[in-house]
Amino acid sequence: MITAFASPSTYVQGDRLLQHAARYIAPFGNHGLLIADDIVWELVGGQFYQHLTADGLKIEHIHFNGESSPEEIARIQAIGEAKDAKFVIALGGGKTNDTTKAVGDQLHVPVVIVPTLASNDSPCTRLSVIYSPNGEFLKYQFYDKNPDLVLVDSTVIAGAPVRFLVDGIADALSTNVEAQTVARARATTLLPLQTDQTAAGLALAEKCESLLFKYTGQAVSAAADHVVTPALSHIIEANILLSGVGAESSGLAAAHSFQNGLTALSGDVHKLSHGQKVAFGTLLNLVLEGATDAEFQRYLDFEADLGLPTTLADLYLDEASDEDLMKVAKLAVQSGETIHNMGFPVSARDVFSAIKATDELSRQMQRQF
Repeated sequence: MITAFASPSTYVQGDRLLQHAARYIAPFGNHGLLIADDIVWELVGGQFYQHLTADGLKIEHIHFNGESSPEEIARIQAIGEAKDAKFVIALGGGKTNDTTKAVGDQLHVPVVIVPTLASNDSPCTRLSVIYSPNGEFLKYQFYDKNPDLVLVDSTVIAGAPVRFLVDGIADALSTNVEAQTVARARATTLLPLQTDQTAAGLALAEKCESLLFKYTGQAVSAAADHVVTPALSHIIEANILLSGVGAESSGLAAAHSFQNGLTALSGDVHKLSHGQKVAFGTLLNLVLEGATDAEFQRYLDFEADLGLPTTLADLYLDEASDEDLMKVAKLAVQSGETIHNMGFPVSARDVFSAIKATDELSRQMQRQF
């Protein structure tokens, strides 16, 4: 058995970190690209740029068009080549991060991730989720290394709408559920090395879940008031570092395949975030592997208390036909999907049945209280 563990070279988290971020970035060179969309630039990008340039770095602001597509990656790569960028910085959310990682890989320069949200675990991983220009899932793209530096300003995270923190909690909640599935199946991890789990990777997934169940209530309250507390700091770390490293070094299973499968449909379901879709997927993962009622209830209650989707109606799919749900199921089990880490064969019919069963069980259990 060969095991492997991966993580960012350096992870730094703290209040008002953007004000002195240059000290962490300067070792990579004196000039680079700062990739951010217009909304992020208006909120924090301009100030961040001023801090970096005031501390002696030459920074080129690149507008991000919003989709981590091959076309957008190629566009920014060409700019980086023309500017002879020595590093690339992502300032924003998951798709900005994924695009920047791809650009850095193509340019062979250090990658710095500066998340403005704790809504997903993309900042720490050595992969990107690649979509078509119109938002359809295409593939996971893997790299030889994780980001060189992840800088998390807790004040910036606390300043965002609280719903984004909840999205990250939903995504992080799947980490240990899927990690334990992979452990039981003795399947390989998400790393592009065809390796098994380390005890360290599994421990981080378990610690991620432990922090979520201990501190989520306090953290959500703090984020709603836009203040940083120890509880919020714990959840930021769980959402970004522990979930990212834990998922990558422990593996994914059905929860994320379900989320990918939803791209087979159009409509209101795509008003929901990645984390919201994964929330239902976590419950589906439990159903597929035959979790006990008590275990299912534990995760259901946690998600319901946060207002996360636990039924098809919550996903705007209560009127979806069986034909549409089968489209989701078929896409979820396509070749290469992580649902094949369950430890037993999973067919589209199995996923279709689990979708229906998860919806019914969630509705029944919530009617009891």
